[in-house]
Amino acid sequence: MSLPAGLPLPEASSPEAVRAAAYAFGLWTGWGALHSVMAARRVKLAFELALGPRYVLYPFAYTVISLWTFWLVLTKEPALPQVLWELGGAPKYILHAVQALGLGLLAWAGVSLGGLKMLGLPQLLDTLRGRVADEADIQRDFSSHGAYALVRHPMHAGGIAFLACAPTQTLGGLVFAVFGCAYMVVGTLLEERRLSRELGPVWADYAARVPMFLPFSANRHN
Repeated sequence: MSLPAGLPLPEASSPEAVRAAAYAFGLWTGWGALHSVMAARRVKLAFELALGPRYVLYPFAYTVISLWTFWLVLTKEPALPQVLWELGGAPKYILHAVQALGLGLLAWAGVSLGGLKMLGLPQLLDTLRGRVADEADIQRDFSSHGAYALVRHPMHAGGIAFLACAPTQTLGGLVFAVFGCAYMVVGTLLEERRLSRELGPVWADYAARVPMFLPFSANRHN
């Protein structure tokens, strides 16, 4: 959804741009809802009951569907290239540095947690080779090492740092940044409840020692 060639770009505050931004936010919210439903415990249990041993491939299917629907949203999202702000000088480099740290934290978290298994790739390869694939087990797979010794949710913390610290921002970029940050905050709160329920005292001890988002934070539970 874009403007025909030759037409002037509407201002970011114009009714047309606001409607397009709201439509884009709705698209991303729909993607987030689908992503969350597929990750819900009851939905996973239903698929596990229906699929039996083949449920081991669910993480890979989840990854494929998430990426495919993400691409669909990108193709349907209206073009919103209006520049809202563009910083230069020292602020620009500082924000780029924060973004780089965020990406580094996100990558470190993937390595610490065994990111390929989270994507379902080892399970897929084991199945193709005729081996018994190793299913996820929160009690066994829970880790408080690596990036998870720094903050409890390093992937979300890194993602928020990257999205929130863009030195140059367009209207479309802002829509995605607001959605992404809100989605990760809400997802973190829901994940905290789930992990507290499933891990009990292990999670309570971990949460008392390690901050949620900000490294070296004095208030460990926030």
